[in-house]
Amino acid sequence: MGRTVAPYSIKMDLVMTRFESFRNALRREDQNRFDELMRYARLQVQAGVMAQHPNAFDSMSMAMHVKLKQQIDDLAIRLNELEKKVQAG
Repeated sequence: MGRTVAPYSIKMDLVMTRFESFRNALRREDQNRFDELMRYARLQVQAGVMAQHPNAFDSMSMAMHVKLKQQIDDLAIRLNELEKKVQAG
């Protein structure tokens, strides 16, 4: 029996192809940000495989959100530490 579902990595490539003209219309610095978000999605490919959503972009966007949330949390910790130093200092 052959596979009836396309591999998730191929679905990801199709999503990236679908957004290619959108990416190209962005300003250069925003293209770099867009590419970084896509890298975040690629880092979580295994989660996307396990989720088995019919729309790969759902899993990709959640992977991007998780990474962005991690960055926000890290920045909040750093900000809190800096505020403590300023208050102590």
